[in-house]
Amino acid sequence: MSDKQTMTGAREGADNPDLLYLLQGAEDFGRFVFPESEPLFKSLAHQQAPHTLFITCADSRISPEMITQTRPGELFVCRNIGNIVPAYGEMLGGVSAVVEFAVLALNVRQIVICGHSDCGAMKGLASGATIADEMPTVHAWLRNAEAARSVVTTA
Repeated sequence: MSDKQTMTGAREGADNPDLLYLLQGAEDFGRFVFPESEPLFKSLAHQQAPHTLFITCADSRISPEMITQTRPGELFVCRNIGNIVPAYGEMLGGVSAVVEFAVLALNVRQIVICGHSDCGAMKGLASGATIADEMPTVHAWLRNAEAARSVVTTA
């Protein structure tokens, strides 16, 4: 363990992380984590064959690999505000491209859409709050879930 870590795994600067904090984490990964899993990383160097496409929110509190206790190479992860999957063809790029690639190129066996409690995007959508002036791109993105919201509010 580096002298910048404690027995709990916390690194110096964790209470005020900056770029040096991230670089220290990358260095610690290279020194301590990678050597223990080198055969796994070598096997993944030239190909991937994840069994699951895992779509979840971009919320920093969500850690798909930690939640599912999976190793590198098992999940193909797509994250976005509110874990929204727009109708196919309505919005080119992002999520549609990920789903298409995961299914057709990677042959994933399952797709998981993982929501979470206290999701700011879903709370905003449910409340009908308008954020168009402050965050026009987020507002436009959340319109992809409008059909689902209308089903819930009219049911």
